[in-house]
Amino acid sequence: MKISEVTFAEQNASIKPNKPPTPEQSRIAALQTAKDRASQTLQAERKRQKVAKAQKAMSAALKPIT
Repeated sequence: MKISEVTFAEQNASIKPNKPPTPEQSRIAALQTAKDRASQTLQAERKRQKVAKAQKAMSAALKPIT
């Protein structure tokens, strides 16, 4: 056996096939991704509102007094 054949055989021996997740595990994973997506959306919306409020304040501060 060549060295490359030995290392290839060792690598394949340690690789185990992944079993498909159970329906319960799939549901938990889907809920987790939905929670993460909702959290990111909430953060983006809060940031957008903060920027809009700051822009409104800046335009009001730069508006000449009449």
